[in-house]
Amino acid sequence: MKIAVSTSKGGLKDDVCPLFGRCPTFTIVTIEGKSIKKTEIMPNPGDRAGGGAGVVAAQAVIDAGVESVITGNCGPNALAVLLQAIVKVYASTGTVEDSVKDMLAGKLSALSAPTASDHFGQRSGRGRGFRGGMQ
Repeated sequence: MKIAVSTSKGGLKDDVCPLFGRCPTFTIVTIEGKSIKKTEIMPNPGDRAGGGAGVVAAQAVIDAGVESVITGNCGPNALAVLLQAIVKVYASTGTVEDSVKDMLAGKLSALSAPTASDHFGQRSGRGRGFRGGMQ
């Protein structure tokens, strides 16, 4: 089984990122039985997306072959894409390693509703095209 965990830098000792669609990386954890066998760090292509970050991130983890996702929060569009692909989504805090162990021990409940709004975590700003001042 493969689990994607939203992370800032990646790895078992990193904390679960509170964002799904805009997390910088996913730590992909491969489980055999009840043991962690392998970890990989995957950049999140949704991290810098102008819009639709959750859907882009969801498709990336689906394409990576994950069966479950652990994140701090998941918006409605990302959750819909994940659930349609039969990927279970869990909300957690703490380290990747502890969260994965909690999921395997049945201590986390799968989400059935979003835990964040459509644009939760979206960076605000003027974009790349803004020049400022008088022209």
